[in-house]
Amino acid sequence: MSSLRLEQVWRTTTFRLTLLYGLVFALGVVGLLGLVYVQSTVYLTRRTDRILKTEANAIAHAAPGQIQASIDEALALNGAQSNIYALFKPDGTWIAGNLRTYPPTLKQNGRSIETGPTPSFPANATLIGRALPSGERLVVGRDADQVAEIRAIILWALIWSGLTIMVAGFGSGLALSIRPLQRLRILQTAGQDIAGGNLKRRMPISQRHDELDMFAATVNLMLEEVERLMSEVKGVTETIAHDLRTPLTRVRAQLHRLQESAQPNPGDLAQITAEIDVVLDRFRALLRISEIEARDRRAGFLPTDLAAIVEQAADLYQPLAEVSGVQFSVSSNGPAIIEADPKLLFEAVSNLVDNAIKFTGEGGAVSVSLRYGGGGPQIVVQDNGPGVPQAERGAVLQQFFRGDRDRSIVGSGLGLSIVTAIVRLHRFQLMLEDAEPGLRAVIECRPAALTY
Repeated sequence: MSSLRLEQVWRTTTFRLTLLYGLVFALGVVGLLGLVYVQSTVYLTRRTDRILKTEANAIAHAAPGQIQASIDEALALNGAQSNIYALFKPDGTWIAGNLRTYPPTLKQNGRSIETGPTPSFPANATLIGRALPSGERLVVGRDADQVAEIRAIILWALIWSGLTIMVAGFGSGLALSIRPLQRLRILQTAGQDIAGGNLKRRMPISQRHDELDMFAATVNLMLEEVERLMSEVKGVTETIAHDLRTPLTRVRAQLHRLQESAQPNPGDLAQITAEIDVVLDRFRALLRISEIEARDRRAGFLPTDLAAIVEQAADLYQPLAEVSGVQFSVSSNGPAIIEADPKLLFEAVSNLVDNAIKFTGEGGAVSVSLRYGGGGPQIVVQDNGPGVPQAERGAVLQQFFRGDRDRSIVGSGLGLSIVTAIVRLHRFQLMLEDAEPGLRAVIECRPAALTY
Protein backbone atom coordinates (compact mmCIF):
# COMPACT_ATOMS: atom_id res chain seq x y z
CA MET A 1 0.00 0.00 0.00
CA SER A 2 1.50 3.34 -0.99
CA SER A 3 2.11 6.00 1.63
CA LEU A 4 -0.63 8.50 2.37
CA ARG A 5 -0.25 11.97 0.88
CA LEU A 6 -1.37 15.23 2.47
CA GLU A 7 -3.64 15.82 -0.52
CA GLN A 8 -5.50 12.60 0.27
CA VAL A 9 -5.80 13.55 3.94
CA TRP A 10 -7.12 17.00 2.99
CA ARG A 11 -9.94 15.45 0.96
CA THR A 12 -11.28 13.49 3.95
CA THR A 13 -14.38 14.78 5.69
CA THR A 14 -12.86 14.15 9.12
CA PHE A 15 -9.88 16.39 8.40
CA ARG A 16 -12.00 19.21 7.00
CA LEU A 17 -14.51 19.07 9.83
CA THR A 18 -11.72 19.05 12.43
CA LEU A 19 -10.14 22.09 10.80
CA LEU A 20 -13.51 23.82 10.64
CA TYR A 21 -14.24 23.14 14.31
CA GLY A 22 -10.69 24.19 15.23
CA LEU A 23 -11.10 27.43 13.27
CA VAL A 24 -14.43 28.16 14.94
CA PHE A 25 -12.92 27.44 18.36
CA ALA A 26 -9.87 29.57 17.56
CA LEU A 27 -12.08 32.46 16.49
CA GLY A 28 -14.03 32.09 19.71
CA VAL A 29 -10.87 32.16 21.83
CA VAL A 30 -9.43 35.08 19.85
CA GLY A 31 -12.71 36.94 20.23
CA LEU A 32 -12.76 36.25 23.97
CA LEU A 33 -9.16 37.32 24.48
CA GLY A 34 -9.72 40.33 22.24
CA LEU A 35 -12.62 41.38 24.44
CA VAL A 36 -10.45 40.86 27.53
CA TYR A 37 -7.72 42.97 25.87
CA VAL A 38 -10.05 45.84 25.04
CA GLN A 39 -11.78 45.79 28.41
CA SER A 40 -8.48 45.58 30.30
CA THR A 41 -7.00 48.45 28.31
CA VAL A 42 -10.03 50.64 28.88
CA TYR A 43 -10.10 49.78 32.59
CA LEU A 44 -6.39 50.45 33.14
CA THR A 45 -6.55 53.73 31.21
CA ARG A 46 -9.57 54.99 33.15
CA ARG A 47 -8.08 53.89 36.46
CA THR A 48 -4.82 55.71 35.69
CA ASP A 49 -6.75 58.83 34.67
CA ARG A 50 -8.75 58.78 37.94
CA ILE A 51 -5.58 58.44 40.02
CA LEU A 52 -3.85 61.26 38.14
CA LYS A 53 -6.90 63.53 38.48
CA THR A 54 -7.09 62.83 42.19
CA GLU A 55 -3.42 63.65 42.70
CA ALA A 56 -3.62 66.76 40.49
CA ASN A 57 -6.66 68.03 42.37
CA ALA A 58 -4.92 67.47 45.72
CA ILE A 59 -1.88 69.53 44.65
CA ALA A 60 -3.98 72.20 42.93
CA HIS A 61 -5.95 72.85 46.13
CA ALA A 62 -2.81 73.51 48.15
CA ALA A 63 -1.99 77.06 49.18
CA PRO A 64 -0.23 79.09 46.44
CA GLY A 65 3.02 79.13 48.35
CA GLN A 66 2.84 75.40 49.14
CA ILE A 67 2.48 73.98 45.60
CA GLN A 68 6.24 73.58 44.99
CA ALA A 69 6.62 71.98 48.39
CA SER A 70 3.71 69.62 47.63
CA ILE A 71 5.39 68.62 44.36
CA ASP A 72 8.72 67.94 46.07
CA GLU A 73 6.93 65.96 48.79
CA ALA A 74 4.99 63.87 46.19
CA LEU A 75 8.21 63.12 44.30
CA ALA A 76 9.95 62.09 47.50
CA LEU A 77 7.00 59.94 48.56
CA ASN A 78 6.04 58.28 45.19
CA GLY A 79 9.44 58.24 43.48
CA ALA A 80 10.67 60.35 40.61
CA GLN A 81 11.36 57.33 38.38
CA SER A 82 7.73 56.22 38.07
CA ASN A 83 5.75 59.42 38.64
CA ILE A 84 5.80 62.92 37.15
CA TYR A 85 5.01 66.13 39.05
CA ALA A 86 5.92 69.44 37.42
CA LEU A 87 4.96 73.10 37.60
CA PHE A 88 5.30 75.53 34.69
CA LYS A 89 4.74 79.25 34.19
CA PRO A 90 1.94 80.36 31.85
CA ASP A 91 4.49 80.66 29.01
CA GLY A 92 5.74 77.07 29.60
CA THR A 93 8.89 77.92 31.56
CA TRP A 94 9.81 75.23 34.07
CA ILE A 95 9.44 76.10 37.75
CA ALA A 96 9.67 72.78 39.63
CA GLY A 97 9.34 69.01 39.27
CA ASN A 98 10.95 66.19 37.31
CA LEU A 99 9.64 67.16 33.86
CA ARG A 100 11.65 70.00 32.29
CA THR A 101 9.67 70.60 29.11
CA TYR A 102 5.94 71.23 28.89
CA PRO A 103 4.35 68.83 26.32
CA PRO A 104 2.94 70.94 23.48
CA THR A 105 -0.03 68.61 22.90
CA LEU A 106 -1.18 68.60 26.54
CA LYS A 107 -4.27 70.72 27.08
CA GLN A 108 -5.10 72.19 30.45
CA ASN A 109 -8.06 70.53 32.17
CA GLY A 110 -8.45 68.28 29.11
CA ARG A 111 -8.03 64.56 28.50
CA SER A 112 -4.88 62.66 29.35
CA ILE A 113 -2.21 62.04 26.73
CA GLU A 114 0.60 59.52 26.34
CA THR A 115 4.15 60.67 25.59
CA GLY A 116 7.34 58.87 24.76
CA PRO A 117 10.62 58.92 26.70
CA THR A 118 12.33 62.29 27.22
CA PRO A 119 15.75 63.24 28.66
CA SER A 120 14.11 64.31 31.90
CA PHE A 121 11.82 61.21 32.17
CA PRO A 122 13.17 58.22 30.15
CA ALA A 123 9.92 56.21 29.93
CA ASN A 124 6.52 56.31 28.34
CA ALA A 125 4.16 58.39 30.45
CA THR A 126 0.49 59.24 30.81
CA LEU A 127 0.04 62.96 31.58
CA ILE A 128 -2.78 65.32 32.54
CA GLY A 129 -2.63 69.11 32.91
CA ARG A 130 -4.33 71.50 35.32
CA ALA A 131 -4.57 75.28 35.12
CA LEU A 132 -4.01 76.87 38.54
CA PRO A 133 -5.73 80.08 39.65
CA SER A 134 -2.39 81.84 39.47
CA GLY A 135 -2.14 81.02 35.76
CA GLU A 136 0.60 78.45 36.31
CA ARG A 137 0.37 75.03 34.73
CA LEU A 138 0.45 71.84 36.79
CA VAL A 139 1.42 68.54 35.12
CA VAL A 140 0.88 65.18 36.82
CA GLY A 141 1.84 61.89 35.18
CA ARG A 142 2.70 58.25 35.70
CA ASP A 143 4.92 55.69 34.04
CA ALA A 144 2.83 54.05 31.26
CA ASP A 145 5.17 51.13 30.64
CA GLN A 146 3.30 48.92 33.14
CA VAL A 147 0.06 49.41 31.27
CA ALA A 148 1.87 48.79 27.97
CA GLU A 149 3.40 45.60 29.36
CA ILE A 150 -0.01 44.32 30.45
CA ARG A 151 -1.39 45.13 27.02
CA ALA A 152 1.53 43.31 25.39
CA ILE A 153 1.02 40.25 27.60
CA ILE A 154 -2.66 40.03 26.67
CA LEU A 155 -1.88 40.69 22.99
CA TRP A 156 0.76 37.94 22.86
CA ALA A 157 -1.60 35.58 24.68
CA LEU A 158 -4.17 36.41 22.04
CA ILE A 159 -1.75 35.70 19.17
CA TRP A 160 -0.16 32.55 20.58
CA SER A 161 -3.42 31.01 21.73
CA GLY A 162 -4.88 31.48 18.25
CA LEU A 163 -1.80 30.00 16.59
CA THR A 164 -1.67 27.12 19.09
CA ILE A 165 -5.31 26.24 18.55
CA MET A 166 -4.91 26.33 14.77
CA VAL A 167 -1.80 24.15 14.90
CA ALA A 168 -3.52 21.77 17.34
CA GLY A 169 -6.57 21.65 15.08
CA PHE A 170 -4.41 20.87 12.08
CA GLY A 171 -2.53 18.17 13.97
CA SER A 172 -5.74 16.70 15.39
CA GLY A 173 -7.35 16.66 11.96
CA LEU A 174 -4.29 14.94 10.56
CA ALA A 175 -4.22 12.37 13.35
CA LEU A 176 -7.97 11.70 13.19
CA SER A 177 -7.95 11.38 9.40
CA ILE A 178 -4.99 9.04 8.91
CA ARG A 179 -6.61 6.00 10.58
CA PRO A 180 -9.92 6.19 8.67
CA LEU A 181 -7.98 6.84 5.46
CA GLN A 182 -5.84 3.78 6.09
CA ARG A 183 -8.98 1.72 6.67
CA LEU A 184 -10.45 3.17 3.50
CA ARG A 185 -7.37 2.09 1.57
CA ILE A 186 -7.85 -1.43 2.97
CA LEU A 187 -11.48 -1.35 1.84
CA GLN A 188 -10.36 -0.14 -1.59
CA THR A 189 -7.90 -3.03 -1.84
CA ALA A 190 -10.64 -5.49 -0.92
CA GLY A 191 -12.96 -3.85 -3.44
CA GLN A 192 -10.38 -4.14 -6.20
CA ASP A 193 -9.90 -7.82 -5.37
CA ILE A 194 -13.67 -8.36 -5.50
CA ALA A 195 -13.93 -6.44 -8.76
CA GLY A 196 -11.21 -8.74 -10.11
CA GLY A 197 -13.57 -11.70 -9.67
CA ASN A 198 -12.91 -12.91 -6.10
CA LEU A 199 -16.52 -12.97 -4.91
CA LYS A 200 -15.47 -14.86 -1.78
CA ARG A 201 -13.63 -11.78 -0.50
CA ARG A 202 -15.43 -9.59 2.03
CA MET A 203 -14.91 -6.09 3.30
CA PRO A 204 -12.99 -6.16 6.62
CA ILE A 205 -14.94 -4.93 9.65
CA SER A 206 -13.22 -3.59 12.76
CA GLN A 207 -14.41 -3.54 16.36
CA ARG A 208 -15.17 0.18 16.23
CA HIS A 209 -18.61 -0.28 14.59
CA ASP A 210 -18.43 3.19 13.08
CA GLU A 211 -19.87 4.44 9.79
CA LEU A 212 -17.16 2.68 7.77
CA ASP A 213 -18.05 -0.62 9.43
CA MET A 214 -21.74 -0.01 8.74
CA PHE A 215 -20.93 0.64 5.10
CA ALA A 216 -18.66 -2.44 4.93
CA ALA A 217 -21.39 -4.61 6.48
CA THR A 218 -23.90 -3.36 3.91
CA VAL A 219 -21.47 -4.05 1.07
CA ASN A 220 -20.81 -7.54 2.47
CA LEU A 221 -24.53 -8.21 2.56
CA MET A 222 -24.76 -7.10 -1.06
CA LEU A 223 -21.79 -9.29 -1.98
CA GLU A 224 -23.41 -12.31 -0.36
CA GLU A 225 -26.51 -11.71 -2.44
CA VAL A 226 -24.41 -11.22 -5.60
CA GLU A 227 -22.43 -14.36 -4.88
CA ARG A 228 -25.63 -16.30 -4.28
CA LEU A 229 -27.16 -15.06 -7.52
CA MET A 230 -23.99 -15.78 -9.49
CA SER A 231 -23.84 -19.26 -7.98
CA GLU A 232 -27.48 -19.85 -8.82
CA VAL A 233 -27.00 -18.61 -12.37
CA LYS A 234 -24.03 -20.90 -12.80
CA GLY A 235 -25.93 -23.82 -11.26
CA VAL A 236 -29.03 -23.15 -13.32
CA THR A 237 -27.00 -22.93 -16.50
CA GLU A 238 -25.28 -26.22 -15.81
CA THR A 239 -28.54 -27.89 -14.75
CA ILE A 240 -30.44 -26.65 -17.79
CA ALA A 241 -27.67 -27.93 -20.04
CA HIS A 242 -27.77 -31.29 -18.26
CA ASP A 243 -31.48 -31.82 -17.56
CA LEU A 244 -32.86 -30.42 -20.80
CA ARG A 245 -30.41 -32.30 -22.96
CA THR A 246 -32.19 -35.62 -22.38
CA PRO A 247 -35.77 -34.56 -23.29
CA LEU A 248 -34.56 -32.50 -26.25
CA THR A 249 -32.48 -35.42 -27.50
CA ARG A 250 -35.53 -37.70 -27.25
CA VAL A 251 -37.66 -35.11 -29.07
CA ARG A 252 -35.08 -34.88 -31.84
CA ALA A 253 -34.90 -38.67 -32.16
CA GLN A 254 -38.68 -38.98 -32.32
CA LEU A 255 -38.93 -36.20 -34.90
CA HIS A 256 -36.29 -37.97 -36.95
CA ARG A 257 -38.30 -41.20 -36.82
CA LEU A 258 -41.44 -39.33 -37.86
CA GLN A 259 -39.53 -37.79 -40.71
CA GLU A 260 -38.39 -41.21 -41.89
CA SER A 261 -41.77 -42.90 -41.45
CA ALA A 262 -44.47 -42.76 -44.07
CA GLN A 263 -47.33 -42.58 -41.57
CA PRO A 264 -46.88 -40.49 -38.31
CA ASN A 265 -47.67 -42.41 -35.12
CA PRO A 266 -50.11 -40.46 -32.85
CA GLY A 267 -48.33 -41.91 -29.81
CA ASP A 268 -45.02 -40.46 -30.95
CA LEU A 269 -46.66 -37.06 -31.45
CA ALA A 270 -48.17 -37.20 -27.97
CA GLN A 271 -44.80 -38.13 -26.48
CA ILE A 272 -43.09 -35.26 -28.31
CA THR A 273 -45.75 -32.86 -27.01
CA ALA A 274 -45.27 -34.15 -23.44
CA GLU A 275 -41.49 -33.73 -23.65
CA ILE A 276 -41.86 -30.17 -24.93
CA ASP A 277 -44.39 -29.40 -22.17
CA VAL A 278 -41.83 -30.51 -19.57
CA VAL A 279 -39.28 -28.13 -21.07
CA LEU A 280 -41.79 -25.25 -21.18
CA ASP A 281 -42.88 -25.89 -17.58
CA ARG A 282 -39.31 -25.55 -16.43
CA PHE A 283 -38.82 -22.33 -18.32
CA ARG A 284 -42.08 -20.93 -16.96
CA ALA A 285 -40.92 -21.72 -13.42
CA LEU A 286 -37.58 -20.02 -14.09
CA LEU A 287 -39.34 -16.93 -15.42
CA ARG A 288 -41.57 -16.90 -12.34
CA ILE A 289 -38.54 -16.96 -10.03
CA SER A 290 -36.91 -14.17 -12.04
CA GLU A 291 -40.12 -12.14 -11.87
CA ILE A 292 -40.32 -12.52 -8.08
CA GLU A 293 -36.70 -11.54 -7.51
CA ALA A 294 -36.80 -8.59 -9.93
CA ARG A 295 -40.01 -6.95 -8.69
CA ASP A 296 -40.16 -3.86 -6.50
CA ARG A 297 -39.38 -5.05 -3.00
CA ARG A 298 -42.47 -3.56 -1.35
CA ALA A 299 -44.75 -2.87 -4.29
CA GLY A 300 -47.47 -5.29 -3.19
CA PHE A 301 -46.92 -5.19 0.58
CA LEU A 302 -49.98 -4.49 2.73
CA PRO A 303 -51.42 -5.68 6.06
CA THR A 304 -52.05 -9.41 5.52
CA ASP A 305 -53.86 -11.93 7.72
CA LEU A 306 -51.80 -15.13 7.77
CA ALA A 307 -54.82 -17.09 9.02
CA ALA A 308 -56.68 -16.17 5.83
CA ILE A 309 -53.71 -17.31 3.72
CA VAL A 310 -53.69 -20.68 5.46
CA GLU A 311 -57.46 -21.09 5.04
CA GLN A 312 -57.32 -20.23 1.32
CA ALA A 313 -54.52 -22.74 0.71
CA ALA A 314 -56.48 -25.40 2.59
CA ASP A 315 -59.64 -24.76 0.57
CA LEU A 316 -57.65 -25.00 -2.67
CA TYR A 317 -55.85 -28.27 -1.90
CA GLN A 318 -58.49 -30.12 0.11
CA PRO A 319 -60.03 -31.67 -3.07
CA LEU A 320 -56.57 -32.69 -4.38
CA ALA A 321 -55.75 -34.35 -1.06
CA GLU A 322 -59.00 -36.34 -1.18
CA VAL A 323 -58.32 -37.49 -4.73
CA SER A 324 -54.76 -38.49 -3.78
CA GLY A 325 -55.94 -40.42 -0.72
CA VAL A 326 -54.14 -38.08 1.68
CA GLN A 327 -55.60 -37.07 5.02
CA PHE A 328 -55.58 -33.28 5.12
CA SER A 329 -56.04 -31.00 8.17
CA VAL A 330 -55.71 -27.31 8.92
CA SER A 331 -55.47 -25.39 12.21
CA SER A 332 -54.97 -21.78 13.24
CA ASN A 333 -54.54 -19.87 16.48
CA GLY A 334 -56.48 -16.88 15.21
CA PRO A 335 -55.66 -13.86 13.06
CA ALA A 336 -52.04 -12.78 12.63
CA ILE A 337 -51.58 -9.48 10.75
CA ILE A 338 -48.19 -8.70 9.18
CA GLU A 339 -46.87 -6.57 6.31
CA ALA A 340 -46.55 -8.89 3.29
CA ASP A 341 -47.55 -9.50 -0.32
CA PRO A 342 -50.62 -11.75 0.12
CA LYS A 343 -50.53 -13.15 -3.41
CA LEU A 344 -46.89 -14.18 -3.23
CA LEU A 345 -47.26 -15.56 0.30
CA PHE A 346 -50.26 -17.62 -0.83
CA GLU A 347 -48.20 -18.94 -3.73
CA ALA A 348 -45.41 -19.99 -1.36
CA VAL A 349 -47.78 -21.83 1.00
CA SER A 350 -49.54 -23.45 -1.98
CA ASN A 351 -46.24 -24.80 -3.34
CA LEU A 352 -45.36 -26.28 0.06
CA VAL A 353 -48.79 -27.93 0.37
CA ASP A 354 -48.63 -29.22 -3.23
CA ASN A 355 -45.20 -30.76 -2.60
CA ALA A 356 -46.34 -32.33 0.67
CA ILE A 357 -49.38 -33.99 -0.97
CA LYS A 358 -47.36 -35.06 -4.01
CA PHE A 359 -44.51 -36.70 -2.11
CA THR A 360 -46.55 -38.15 0.77
CA GLY A 361 -48.68 -40.32 -1.45
CA GLU A 362 -51.80 -42.33 -0.79
CA GLY A 363 -52.48 -43.14 2.86
CA GLY A 364 -50.33 -40.26 4.15
CA ALA A 365 -51.28 -37.21 6.17
CA VAL A 366 -50.61 -33.53 5.55
CA SER A 367 -51.34 -30.66 7.94
CA VAL A 368 -51.19 -26.90 7.57
CA SER A 369 -51.12 -24.76 10.68
CA LEU A 370 -50.53 -21.23 11.88
CA ARG A 371 -48.71 -21.03 15.18
CA TYR A 372 -46.61 -18.63 17.20
CA GLY A 373 -42.95 -19.35 17.86
CA GLY A 374 -40.28 -17.41 19.68
CA GLY A 375 -39.66 -15.19 16.67
CA GLY A 376 -43.28 -14.48 15.69
CA PRO A 377 -46.02 -16.16 13.65
CA GLN A 378 -45.10 -19.31 11.74
CA ILE A 379 -46.81 -21.13 8.87
CA VAL A 380 -46.09 -24.84 9.18
CA VAL A 381 -46.70 -27.47 6.47
CA GLN A 382 -46.03 -30.99 7.76
CA ASP A 383 -46.38 -34.46 6.25
CA ASN A 384 -45.55 -38.04 7.25
CA GLY A 385 -44.00 -38.98 3.93
CA PRO A 386 -40.42 -40.08 3.22
CA GLY A 387 -39.05 -36.63 4.15
CA VAL A 388 -35.78 -35.15 2.98
CA PRO A 389 -32.41 -36.50 4.15
CA GLN A 390 -30.44 -34.09 6.35
CA ALA A 391 -27.66 -33.88 3.76
CA GLU A 392 -30.08 -32.73 1.03
CA ARG A 393 -32.09 -30.09 2.92
CA GLY A 394 -29.94 -27.25 1.66
CA ALA A 395 -29.75 -28.63 -1.86
CA VAL A 396 -33.53 -29.06 -2.31
CA LEU A 397 -33.89 -25.28 -2.14
CA GLN A 398 -31.69 -24.89 -5.21
CA GLN A 399 -33.17 -24.69 -8.66
CA PHE A 400 -33.69 -27.99 -10.55
CA PHE A 401 -32.48 -30.15 -7.67
CA ARG A 402 -34.23 -33.48 -7.44
CA GLY A 403 -33.17 -36.33 -5.20
CA ASP A 404 -32.60 -39.77 -6.69
CA ARG A 405 -35.80 -41.18 -5.21
CA ASP A 406 -37.85 -38.21 -6.48
CA ARG A 407 -36.91 -38.44 -10.16
CA SER A 408 -39.83 -40.75 -10.89
CA ILE A 409 -42.30 -38.09 -9.66
CA VAL A 410 -43.41 -35.53 -12.23
CA GLY A 411 -42.08 -32.06 -11.52
CA SER A 412 -39.61 -29.39 -12.54
CA GLY A 413 -37.58 -29.26 -9.36
CA LEU A 414 -38.35 -25.54 -9.02
CA GLY A 415 -41.23 -25.49 -6.54
CA LEU A 416 -39.10 -24.96 -3.46
CA SER A 417 -36.93 -22.49 -5.40
CA ILE A 418 -40.04 -20.33 -5.91
CA VAL A 419 -40.85 -20.61 -2.20
CA THR A 420 -37.28 -19.61 -1.35
CA ALA A 421 -37.46 -16.57 -3.65
CA ILE A 422 -40.72 -15.41 -2.04
CA VAL A 423 -39.41 -15.94 1.49
CA ARG A 424 -36.20 -14.06 0.63
CA LEU A 425 -38.22 -11.19 -0.84
CA HIS A 426 -40.07 -10.81 2.48
CA ARG A 427 -36.83 -11.39 4.44
CA PHE A 428 -38.59 -14.23 6.25
CA GLN A 429 -36.93 -17.53 7.10
CA LEU A 430 -37.66 -20.97 5.61
CA MET A 431 -36.67 -23.95 7.75
CA LEU A 432 -36.89 -27.63 6.83
CA GLU A 433 -37.13 -29.90 9.88
CA ASP A 434 -37.43 -33.62 10.52
CA ALA A 435 -41.04 -34.51 11.44
CA GLU A 436 -40.16 -38.14 12.34
CA PRO A 437 -41.49 -39.36 10.01
CA GLY A 438 -41.85 -36.89 7.20
CA LEU A 439 -40.86 -33.29 6.67
CA ARG A 440 -41.86 -30.11 8.45
CA ALA A 441 -41.53 -26.88 6.42
CA VAL A 442 -41.71 -23.74 8.55
CA ILE A 443 -42.01 -20.18 7.26
CA GLU A 444 -41.12 -17.83 10.10
CA CYS A 445 -42.95 -14.64 9.21
CA ARG A 446 -40.73 -12.10 10.91
CA PRO A 447 -38.41 -9.99 8.74
CA ALA A 448 -34.77 -10.69 9.51
CA ALA A 449 -32.94 -7.61 10.76
CA LEU A 450 -29.81 -6.35 9.04
CA THR A 451 -26.80 -6.60 11.34
CA TYR A 452 -23.72 -4.37 11.18
